[in-house]
Amino acid sequence: MHYQDPFVYYLNFSAAIILFLLALPTLLNKREVFKVRLAYFMIFFSVIATFFINLFIFYPENEKLVPVVFFTFFIPHLFAPLVYYYVKNLLGYNVTKGIYLSQIPSLFSFLFGIYYVFSGAYDNAVVIKQINQGNFLVFNIINLFTLINTLIYCTKAWLFASKLQLDSGDPFYHQTRIKKAWAKEFVALIFINVLLFLLILIISHSFFDISQISLDLIVMPVFMIFVYGLVAVRSAMMYKEFEHQFVLSRIGIQKTMQEQRLSIARDLHDSLGAHLTLISSVSDQLKVSASGLEEDKKIRIDSLSEYTDNALLELRNALWMLHTDEIQLSDFRNKVLNFINAAGEAKDLIRFHFDCRYNNNEVIDSNIAVNVFRVIQELTNNAIKYAEATDIWIDIVCNDKCMDLLVKDNGKGFDDGSEGNESYGIAGVKQRIQNLNGTYTMISNKGEGTSFQIQVAWK
Repeated sequence: MHYQDPFVYYLNFSAAIILFLLALPTLLNKREVFKVRLAYFMIFFSVIATFFINLFIFYPENEKLVPVVFFTFFIPHLFAPLVYYYVKNLLGYNVTKGIYLSQIPSLFSFLFGIYYVFSGAYDNAVVIKQINQGNFLVFNIINLFTLINTLIYCTKAWLFASKLQLDSGDPFYHQTRIKKAWAKEFVALIFINVLLFLLILIISHSFFDISQISLDLIVMPVFMIFVYGLVAVRSAMMYKEFEHQFVLSRIGIQKTMQEQRLSIARDLHDSLGAHLTLISSVSDQLKVSASGLEEDKKIRIDSLSEYTDNALLELRNALWMLHTDEIQLSDFRNKVLNFINAAGEAKDLIRFHFDCRYNNNEVIDSNIAVNVFRVIQELTNNAIKYAEATDIWIDIVCNDKCMDLLVKDNGKGFDDGSEGNESYGIAGVKQRIQNLNGTYTMISNKGEGTSFQIQVAWK
């Protein structure tokens, strides 16, 4: 078979499409870091680009594009450092130095390309003919460095992965162990197949007088499909196992966190809760026996009793939030309602207008419930203490994807964007919303109250 047969053209084009489809799933796998996905894809792409260079320059023996051959030599020379870059980043390390040395042959190749830009058509025709016959020394040397670089960087990547020490106490130990095993296997596959291709090249050229270009256009596409098909299959298997271990690790971490939260909740209940209950009991007795005391002392005793009751209420809320990873919307609604009732009893002149609507009693993450509950507390307290509001509206609407919260008052308000914006404790509210990746809109004008519209997604 001659390398200019029509079949060879379709073979290379088909090989490029197949390699692209093999690499695409990894590029689209958003569970992996983007630079790792990109490095893996670019390893395939460097081979794909080589196929197209062969098709458009060597297959038709296009002497006009001889400079392009040398200008684009950096593409196959990217293959070796990309393997090294992929392995290091897969294992969580950055490539800091040494990777640019692989492009030294590309620099010399670029200089040759400039030379042939100014050469005549006859010289370029001679060059393309010699390349196709395998007799152009410069091209062969630069091409050989592609294989040498690959062997060097594969060795570096193998040594790095082999020497990498794993911490068995790391929560993600099993995932890292799988990645390390895959990195070594990946490098071994590349290394062995480069040696095989080099062996095929030497035997074919020495014993059967097959030209370099015939190997590149006929043997390499078939060989690369086999090699990268195997790599893609093994990579997919590795990511399946990795995802399985990730789920198991996440379950283990959540279980540990839940046990820690329950332990903290028990300690708070048994220690701080007991002390606060005792203080509340003593303050109630003081209130009963305070009839003969001066008015200012009665006020202080009443304040002590109020502060103690508030501290107990906050402790109960904290214990409720610590006891579970997930909270049903009905429980969340009841907690907000209890808070509103307590606030209404403390301030006789405040009227609350509360509504919480949801179609299904969804289960939401406790972190979301805690932060939204704290936002409601903060905004309500701001309206009572600073805005001097008489009416406060709290409206919660939940659907399958998000929660919409409206907290509005008829207080004195402030100029939106002024220093009062932050002095009312709004900064803490904004920070909580940002921590949940939520959005908010605040509208406030002097004498017209304040409105805070919040949306938090939980799916």
